[in-house]
Formats: sequence, C-alpha cells, structure tokens
Amino acid sequence: MIPRILWLVYGYILVFLTGGTILMTLFVAPALFLHLGTVKAGEAVGALFPGYFHLLFTGLLVEVLLLFLLSKLSRRPTKGLLITFSTGLAISGLLAFYLGPRAATLKALHDALPADAALISAFAAAHRESFMANLVILIGLLGATLSLLSRTVEYPAPDRVLTPEKKPPTGRTEGHPAD
Repeated sequence: MIPRILWLVYGYILVFLTGGTILMTLFVAPALFLHLGTVKAGEAVGALFPGYFHLLFTGLLVEVLLLFLLSKLSRRPTKGLLITFSTGLAISGLLAFYLGPRAATLKALHDALPADAALISAFAAAHRESFMANLVILIGLLGATLSLLSRTVEYPAPDRVLTPEKKPPTGRTEGHPAD
C-alpha cells in the first residue's frame, strides 16, 4: 500500500515539474521577450527564473529521495529513474546555485557598463549555458513522464488471452460441485 502511494506522489510531482518546466521554458520566457522587449523582459526573467530554478531543484530532490525510498520498498525497477533524476538534480543544482547567480551578476555588471564587450560576451555565454542546462532537464522530465504514461495501460498477460478453442474460466474448481 505504501509503495503505491509513493508512486502516486512521484507521478504527481513529476507531472508538476514537467508542466512547470514546459510552461516557463517554452511559453513564459518567449512571451515576455515578445511583449515586453529585451530590457523589461530581462528584468522579469531575472526576477522569475531564480525562484523557478530553486523550485525545480527542490522538486527533483524530492523525486530522488522518493525513488531511493521506492528502490527499497517496491518491486518495480527504479535504478534507471534514480540515475536520471540524480543527473537532473545535479544539473538543476548547477542552475540554481551557480549558473543562475552567475548570469544575474553578469547581467548587473552588463547593465552598469553596457559598452563592455567582454561582459556582453560573458553574459551571453552564461545565458546559453543556463538555457542548455534547462533544456536537458526538460528533455529528461519529458522522457520520465512518457515512461510513466506508458506504464498506465496494463495489457493482459499472455496466459489470460482467450483463443476460440479455450473457454473462459467459470470460477469453479475442477472436482468440486457447483454451489
């Protein structure tokens, strides 16, 4: 019973993280830049994304802990998921605690000295790195979500498939009279 509840919690958190990552990466950031312009959108992204990176890190940490617990309690294989989510956790930690703050610092320096070509180049590199790390996490979350969805349909076992020459079970056992 407990493993089933933990698998449900794992699934809910996974869907939440996947949806949030899709929303922030593919909709919120592009919409901000489209409608607000580069300067205002940069300010908005600078305010929103640090919290998003920390939320992503926390969610992936909970997923790794759940999978570790499930590896002890459940008969389902969890090793591949545990490796995948541990990698995602490391990447999101890099985003939340190194790449994100580094990009914010470079952005602040760039805003103070807008003509400095080295700062522009460093900020662009930091932005590319954080974008690629976020994209890797998104692809991993989508893969895990699709893996979860593929397990929701249970096909009948081969011995349960009825062929025309076999009769369906009646519920009675051989040798016992009907009640």
